Amino acid sequence: MANTKQLELFELQEKRRDMTIRHVITSPWEALDRVNWDFTGETTQYLTHTFHSYPARFIPQIPNLFIQLFTKEGDIVFDPFAGCGTTLVEAMFLSRKGVGVDMNPLACLISKAKTTLINPDDESRLLGSVSKLQEVFHLRESDDVPYLTQAGAFDDTDMKFPKRKISELFTPEIIDELKKIKEHLDELKDNQALFNLGLVALSATIRVVIESERRNGFFKTFRQKIRSMTYAFEETARRVGTSRVTVLQGDARRVALPAKSVDLIVTSPPYVNALDYYRVHQYNMAWLGMDYYAFRLQEIGGHSHFIANRFRLLSEYLGDMFRAMIEMNRILKSDHICAIVVGNSSLEYELIESHKFFSAMAKDAGFETRKTLFRNIDATRKYHNQDIGKINTEYILVLQKIGDAPAKSNNDAFVASVVRREMLKFKKRVDKNPGSSVHAKRLPITRIRQIPKRLEAAIATIEKDIGIK
Repeated sequence: MANTKQLELFELQEKRRDMTIRHVITSPWEALDRVNWDFTGETTQYLTHTFHSYPARFIPQIPNLFIQLFTKEGDIVFDPFAGCGTTLVEAMFLSRKGVGVDMNPLACLISKAKTTLINPDDESRLLGSVSKLQEVFHLRESDDVPYLTQAGAFDDTDMKFPKRKISELFTPEIIDELKKIKEHLDELKDNQALFNLGLVALSATIRVVIESERRNGFFKTFRQKIRSMTYAFEETARRVGTSRVTVLQGDARRVALPAKSVDLIVTSPPYVNALDYYRVHQYNMAWLGMDYYAFRLQEIGGHSHFIANRFRLLSEYLGDMFRAMIEMNRILKSDHICAIVVGNSSLEYELIESHKFFSAMAKDAGFETRKTLFRNIDATRKYHNQDIGKINTEYILVLQKIGDAPAKSNNDAFVASVVRREMLKFKKRVDKNPGSSVHAKRLPITRIRQIPKRLEAAIATIEKDIGIK
C-alpha cells in the first residue's frame, strides 16, 4: 500500500519535476538532455501503481516526463505494449486520454483496475463483501472443521499446469480459500469495475503465495490487499477526479485504431529471450479462468520459442517488433514522438543490442531517431535471467515520425527484407567475434565455432519465422 511517507515523497518529486520542466519547457529536447534518467532513489510504488507486481515493468517517471514534455491536457497517449498499465496510469494522473493494448489478458485486467475509478458507495460495497467473507472463514475456524471436508477435494486435472502440479504450490487450505474467495467475487459481476478490482486483488495475493512461498494467512493477505487498493483509489480520486483511459486486449502488430489518431507513444516492449510472461502468470491466469496457452502462442520474444536455435527467435522477434513499429507510425500524428524503452539481451551467447536493431528498423517504418538516452537500472529493480545474467542498463529511443511507412504491417515480404538485412549485418559482427556476450557465461571453443552456422541456418528460414502465428 502507498503509505503517507511514500505519498509525501511522490508529491515532493512531482513538484521538483514540475519546476524543472517549467524551467526548460520552451525546449523539450533540451529537457531530455538535462534529466537524470536513472531516477536513483525515487519511489515507483505510489497510488494505483501498487496494485499488482509485474516483472520487468518500466518506472513511471519515464512516461510521466514524456507526457509532460510532449503533450497537453486532453491529448491521447498510447502504449502498444501496455503491460500493467504504467503509461496509462501516468496519462490519467496528468489529465490525458490513455489508450493501451496488450495480448496478455491478465495485463489488461490489471491496467483496467488501475485506471477505472470507483465511487465511495462502490468502495463500501466491496469492503462489505470482504467483511461477509471474513465471517465465513471465522465460522469455519470456530467450528474446527477441516477445510477440505467442507469444500470437497480439489481437482486440478482441467487446469493443465505444465511440469509443476498446483498442489506443490498451494496447500489444501489455500486452495479452499481461493475457491471461496473466487465464488464470493462472482457476486460482484453486476459491477464490472468492482469485479475487476476483486480479481486483481485475488491475483496479487496469488503472486504473494508464489513469490514468498507463504503457505498460510491467504485470506488475511487478500483482505489487506483490498483495503490498500481502496485507500489508493481514494488518494487517486483526490488527485485525478476523472479517468479517460481505454484498455484493449489486442495485438501491437495489428492495432485497431485509426491512422494519425494519437499524440504520443511511450512504451516498453518485451525483451527478446529475457522473460516468458505466460510462465510467470500461468497460475494467476488459470485461477482467473484465462487461457494462458493461447497467450503463450502469441507472446512476442518469448523464451519458449525456437529452443533448438535461438537465432530463429531473434528473427521472429525483429519481425514482430518491426510490424509493431509500422503500426505505431500509422496511428501516430505527423512529426509527433514515440519513446521506446528497451534493454540489451543475450541469445546463443551473443550480445543483442536491441536499441541498435530498433533504431535501424525505425527508418524503414517512417521514423527518425532523434535521441538515444542511456539509463542505469536501480539495483533493487534489476532483472536477472540465468541465460543472460543481470539486465542493469537500458536505453530510451526517442523517435519522431517524419513520414508514413512504405508498406503495411501485414506485408510479409517487406518485413522479411528488413529483418534479413539486419540479420546479415548481425552475422558480419558475429563472424568476426563469435560468443561475444558480456552477460552470459563463456562457452567451449567447439560450441563457439558452431554459432555462425546456427545463425546462417536461422537466416535461411526468415520468411517462415517472421509470419504472424
